[in-house]
Amino acid sequence: MKSKVELGGNNEIPFPDDLCRELNFEVVDILLCEKLNNTAAIVLSKHIDQSLSDAEIESAGNLARVISYSSVVASAE
Repeated sequence: MKSKVELGGNNEIPFPDDLCRELNFEVVDILLCEKLNNTAAIVLSKHIDQSLSDAEIESAGNLARVISYSSVVASAE
C-alpha cells in the first residue's frame, strides 16, 4: 500500500484516523523509518521492540513514536 502525505511544520507525518486503522498504527506505537533508494519516499513499519523509551528512540535515529494530532497542535501554541 502506498500513500502520499506532506510533512508538517515540525517534520511530522500526518496519519488520518482511517489511514492509521488501515496500517494498524496506534498512538504510542514505535515505527521504523526506512528511506527508499533514489527517491524521497520512506517506508514506515512497526518496530519489533515496542517497549523502547523516548531516549532510546531518539538515539536510534530512524525510529519515531506515533503521537496524537492534538498533542502536536497543543505544543505549537
